[in-house]
Amino acid sequence: MRFARITLGLLLTLAGLVATVAGAVAAFWLVGPDNTISTPSREFASSGLAVVTAPTLLDRHGPTLHVNASGDKPLFVGIGQDLDVRDYLAGSAHTRLTRFDPPGTFGTQDLRGRSGKLTPPGQLDWWVAQSASGSQSVSWPMQDGRYEVVVMNADGTPAVGAQVSFGVQVHRLFGICLLVLGAGVLVLALGLALMFRRRKVAADTETTTEIPVLVSSRIPVLVPVAAGTSDDNAPAYRVSPFAPERVSPFAPNQSKPAAVQSKPAVVKPAPMKPTPVPAAPMFMSAAAVARAKSPALIGAGASQRYDEPARPAPDAPAAVERTETVGPETVPLAASPEFEKSDEAVRRTAALLASGALLLTTTSCGLMPPKNSLAAPDSRPAVTLADAQAVVQRYNQLNNQANQTRDAKLSATIEGNPTLAQTQAGFVIGRKLDAAGKDVSKPFSYTDPEIGAPQFASYPMRFVVSSGVSNAPGNRQLGVWQRENAGSPWLLTHSVYPPKGAELPSVDGMRTPDKSALSKLQTQPATVAKDLAAYLTGGPNAPQSKLFTPSPALSSMLKLRATTKANDTAEPYIASVTDAFLPSGDPLTFITSSGDALVFLTLTEQYLQRVEPGSNAYWTSGEATAFSSMVKYTQSLHQDYLHQVALVIPTKSTDEAVRVLSIDPQLIGAGGD
Repeated sequence: MRFARITLGLLLTLAGLVATVAGAVAAFWLVGPDNTISTPSREFASSGLAVVTAPTLLDRHGPTLHVNASGDKPLFVGIGQDLDVRDYLAGSAHTRLTRFDPPGTFGTQDLRGRSGKLTPPGQLDWWVAQSASGSQSVSWPMQDGRYEVVVMNADGTPAVGAQVSFGVQVHRLFGICLLVLGAGVLVLALGLALMFRRRKVAADTETTTEIPVLVSSRIPVLVPVAAGTSDDNAPAYRVSPFAPERVSPFAPNQSKPAAVQSKPAVVKPAPMKPTPVPAAPMFMSAAAVARAKSPALIGAGASQRYDEPARPAPDAPAAVERTETVGPETVPLAASPEFEKSDEAVRRTAALLASGALLLTTTSCGLMPPKNSLAAPDSRPAVTLADAQAVVQRYNQLNNQANQTRDAKLSATIEGNPTLAQTQAGFVIGRKLDAAGKDVSKPFSYTDPEIGAPQFASYPMRFVVSSGVSNAPGNRQLGVWQRENAGSPWLLTHSVYPPKGAELPSVDGMRTPDKSALSKLQTQPATVAKDLAAYLTGGPNAPQSKLFTPSPALSSMLKLRATTKANDTAEPYIASVTDAFLPSGDPLTFITSSGDALVFLTLTEQYLQRVEPGSNAYWTSGEATAFSSMVKYTQSLHQDYLHQVALVIPTKSTDEAVRVLSIDPQLIGAGGD
């Protein structure tokens, strides 16, 4: 067992030494009291527009990531999803960090592309974390997914140079390192104790006696006694080399009769006194000493030893029953007390080590951040609620400024087609009919916006807003904001004003359509656009009219067109009138939580008047004069309208018709041939 104990102690000593050194280095050099593992500051430079980490470098989630940068120019530090960063930098020159070798070595890759200025990154709202104004650092709790760290000039210009350091803050990391250090010290001490432990040798407390030794070169001779001349109970011979006071076999027997003594005498040398010497202490157990002191019988007729009590004759009656002394029983090694004690010590040591390992495991299992588990391509809501509200608030402010000055360029920063086309046409008409600017639109705002933000995995992205209108309490505004790419602003592309009493679908839980959702609709959005155009062209009696439930605005428009046709046909210089509607562009479709489809589509309308041969016609009044004034046409006159429509396509499980929520026209051109 001593070999096993030393082997175990050596193993524990080595393990404890390793754990102690590792815990000390981790606690006081790598980590520190802030629980953060940091890389040395490293210089990153790019002739392009940004320095970007590959998404594979941030492949775990849970800890807090710290990024600090410094440079000669104001820098921007941001963290965004891969789908946003990739689209933002698409086609632009930049440097990508592709590999990290601890403690501070990075592998880089330079990507070629355009070097033109990008939209300043601080103006974009898709960053999950970004440095504050005047700051060049960011802290972000790492999330599951594909994310990238971007360092670039704050104004979006090329030639980036920065000193960057990264740090990962893990909860309780410093405490765990101290725990490992303490456990290593304990294991080291236990191993040393097992290696150098010595068992105490119990001192023999029994009194030692001096063993007399004869100083003589002569060997004592065992002299038998003549038969018949001695006592029947006397032993066959006497041995007394260590007891001079007893009768020596070399001395004459004084108890013999005279007849016997008449034999020739033999002269015997006088016995020499023995010189006593101290007996050496015997390192023997009590049982071994007892066995050593027991009589040793040599043969059946062996005589009694001198130090034994007198034995009774074989045929003498036994007066007292003699109790024989039985030596201790010999037991196996595995059952010996010494073995059991050593085995118990090993078991306790193993239990202690197992408990320590279990403690370290349970306390440090949460230290290793879990790997990202999202296997599907990245997707995210088009916008957060707070960002969407900020977009609407910004639109309210800039739209009122643009309306007051009829500034089409300012409108282009917050609107996109078809809404922008309608706004710009309205400005043209306003400048023509109200040159003094007395009839400009009064300021208004969209109030209490409700946001529907579907998930998107690529650009363009869109979200839907349903809100009140401050200057039109009888209506609501239903609009679509779109971002064409990651570097562009949010633009209001579709905007209609259904009456407040109209049953509008909920925007909560709105999602983009897939094949499964589209297959459950009564009809497809593109087909609905064609049927609606045919319905509006043919009027209330068109066959397609049975497919729709018109809105009040739609019914009013059809009546107005019918009246206008009749009046124009009555003019002597007008030969005939036609009114044709056509779909324009692709419908925008969103699936509501009920499974119905909310569809935004655009229609163009051309109202055409054919002029009688030999006649001249021109626009003399009205909105058409903003596009063609006092120009004579001999063949035809035309007015061009752009309509925005919002409708709901029900599922096949219902028998409802397609509901037209609103149709909003705007004259965008006029002329003739």
